[in-house]
Amino acid sequence: MAVEVSLCGGYMSASGLGNLAFIDGIMNHALYLTILRDNLKLSAQILDIGNNFVFHQGNDPKHTALNVRLWCLYNRPQNLKTPPQSPYLNPIEHIWRELEVRVRKHDIKTKSERKTVMMEEWMNIDAEITKKNLVKSIPKRLKAVVDANGYPTKY
Repeated sequence: MAVEVSLCGGYMSASGLGNLAFIDGIMNHALYLTILRDNLKLSAQILDIGNNFVFHQGNDPKHTALNVRLWCLYNRPQNLKTPPQSPYLNPIEHIWRELEVRVRKHDIKTKSERKTVMMEEWMNIDAEITKKNLVKSIPKRLKAVVDANGYPTKY
């Protein structure tokens, strides 16, 4: 039986994984902003990176809403701008896939149990995955986009 839990997002760096945020229902820009306020700086503290990071999010309308852009401008001035129509290169997508593979190995019966399993598996993802395989791959990802003239890449 598939039990659904809406997963909002999480935070990653070369240091490992930060907070994982859950929602029920449909996320809009206001809820997304609340999640940023509650989790971004806390995740930076957990990862022991302080303000020494660049924030990256996609071009989803909830990410580009005026209230979110203004909050980011004042609270996270180092934002990686993603041009419209660009390939989605955020390495956290690989973490989502890894998390889903791990969660599917469990026999989950309730929403609460799924959330618990997701949190446990999130905490078990080794920082070496984020550091070696994902963060260090960013220059190669960007070069692949340039080489492909902005067209899709293997990433």
